[in-house]
Amino acid sequence: MAAPLTFPLLVIVLATAVSGSAAAAAVSFPREALPTKSGYLPIPPANASLYFAFYEATHPLTPPASTPLLVWLEGGPGSPSLASNFFQIGPYTFAAGRNNSSAPLSPNPFAWNRRFGLLFVDSPLGTGYSAAPSPSAIPTNQSVVAEHLLAALQSFFAAQPAEFRARPLFLTGESYAGKYVPAAGAHILDVNPTLPEALRVNLRGVAIGNGLTHPVAQVATHADTAYFSGLINARQKRELEALQAEAVALTRAERWREAADARGRVLSRLQNMTGLATLYDTAKQRPYRTDPVGAFLNRPEAKAALGARGDAAWEECSGEVGAAMHADVMRSVVPQVESLLRRTRVLLYQGIRDLRDGVVSTEAWLGEVRWDGLAAFLDADRAVWRTRDGDLAGYVQRSGALSHVVVYGAGHLVPADNGRAAQEMIEDWVLGTGLFGSRGGNGRRRAA
Repeated sequence: MAAPLTFPLLVIVLATAVSGSAAAAAVSFPREALPTKSGYLPIPPANASLYFAFYEATHPLTPPASTPLLVWLEGGPGSPSLASNFFQIGPYTFAAGRNNSSAPLSPNPFAWNRRFGLLFVDSPLGTGYSAAPSPSAIPTNQSVVAEHLLAALQSFFAAQPAEFRARPLFLTGESYAGKYVPAAGAHILDVNPTLPEALRVNLRGVAIGNGLTHPVAQVATHADTAYFSGLINARQKRELEALQAEAVALTRAERWREAADARGRVLSRLQNMTGLATLYDTAKQRPYRTDPVGAFLNRPEAKAALGARGDAAWEECSGEVGAAMHADVMRSVVPQVESLLRRTRVLLYQGIRDLRDGVVSTEAWLGEVRWDGLAAFLDADRAVWRTRDGDLAGYVQRSGALSHVVVYGAGHLVPADNGRAAQEMIEDWVLGTGLFGSRGGNGRRRAA
């Protein structure tokens, strides 16, 4: 995997990118919303690259050489990671999308780059600003996505001081990144021993939020979840179970495209039965308002300020990527999760109100994991977790390498729904404090 380093590095430092349109960029962005660095990271095939935006930690607790790095990947397939920068976990987000106000970009008190460096990568190729040189270059499976991400990380580290590579790195993401994160994490740990020490990636853990990870088990949970939540009746439950059984049977037969279509019918019928505004959050009267992000990121001055190519058309979810990866939808990455549990730390978290990829669907596949620590994990206490202000944040169960967190007051997009809990969760888990510390704590973080 050393080959990607032979490509010319196309990293655009934002100060350079802004200079060409300083006035326009100043109107669009508060200075603090600009990435520390952004641009493109070459990957195979030829003429291909993944867009990135990197934000250095604003208030780290550790020296620069040991300040952890978080890599954030988004789902879809085909949703850009940069969307979560401006909607969920970046230093500035669209208040309009979060609380229906009319405010533009505003400071995010729950940004994930408070304690850690935060790297957004629009992946797979063809997603967001990461335009594919041709449709055939878009990945169709997790192996290629993982290879591309590692190549991009190698390019990123090659542009930094040598000590930068030693910083602890954590792969994080949500939704369909429930596949990207374990696939890429396992690939990095597999490749590391074959590389010179100076080229290894210091992966210390992975975190998956509301992930689609083992679809054949997860698709079978929707009827029960909806029924026992009071959203459907017994007759509707039986109808939904029949649709689920079809999706499971097609998956077992490895008829991947048909299985993905069958899962789509399950979700569509569930939507119609419940009348919910979105299956991603049973409490919402309207879907998540992410449209301001797309309108903003397609403005020429935004592209210039972010170091993106002017001809890149930013889509909230790429249809081309979705089509290319359609046969991947029902494939499992549980073997990669099992591999990670034997070698590093794993955090699984879900918002309690998600009806698509929520708590029940995660519990369904966790019981199938082949890992010698599973019995101890399943027998571990589930602790009540509170924020440092004393509010109920959710529940934490952990043993050995595995932590499972249920986040109260949140749906599919946990940081957007409960930013304080999400920030405290990721900080405590990475740093090993609070309920993630050696003594487990009392559910409250130490003072910041």
